[in-house]
Amino acid sequence: MFQFLVSRPARVALIAVAIVLALTLVSSGAFAASNCKAVSGKFTLQAVNDPSCMSPVGLCATGAYQGTIKATSSFVGSAFITSADTPTTGVVFATGDNTIHTNKGDILTKDAITLRTTGEGAFAEVDTVVGGTGEYAVASGVLTATGTFLNGSGAGVYSGQVCSQ
Repeated sequence: MFQFLVSRPARVALIAVAIVLALTLVSSGAFAASNCKAVSGKFTLQAVNDPSCMSPVGLCATGAYQGTIKATSSFVGSAFITSADTPTTGVVFATGDNTIHTNKGDILTKDAITLRTTGEGAFAEVDTVVGGTGEYAVASGVLTATGTFLNGSGAGVYSGQVCSQ
């Protein structure tokens, strides 16, 4: 019934508009994806054990990044969680906020960390990029990291993707 209410030229125009909109959406998605950058490198960590640590669980650290990201960082823990298995495995969980200070702005992440408190202090983490400042004001993405953290200092490797506008 729609065919009878709209003339053939109007239908052709509507189809053309729909195609242009579809191509615009696809190309804008591709453009957004082109603003994502793969990152990887190494980092070092140092616990902060002084009154400047504003963590509710007393867990703060500073860091230095090398590789694709050249920066310093400051981590403030928000939770420190043990499990029923912690007495056997020595594994605990921590969450917190990390600010990675680059010369183009700060990258803000929400971190989820699994840490073995025995042996060499092996850890693994997923850091969700939630924004930032400067070039990273609307950043997104995810970083993963593994390494060791023992006696207040540590080192590891990171990789992932940071997207900006």
